[in-house]
Amino acid sequence: MEIINMVEDIVIVGAGIAGLATSLGLHRMGLRSLVLESSDSLRVTGFAFTTWTNAWKALDALGIGDSLRQQHDLLQGYISY
Repeated sequence: MEIINMVEDIVIVGAGIAGLATSLGLHRMGLRSLVLESSDSLRVTGFAFTTWTNAWKALDALGIGDSLRQQHDLLQGYISY
């Protein structure tokens, strides 16, 4: 077993949208982070991503909002009782 010496400022547990976005934001601030994920691979399909106005503001601040908008299907509707 090879031991790798790594020094990271922050360890993030979970490579979901929150973990990856946090890691990206920290990287842009000059902080190194290590993202740990228990799954063998990352999935890029099979989930719904619901975002509210504040979430889009956060994604814009990370610089990835426009890229996601190009792949985003806007669903509109209403709930009737």
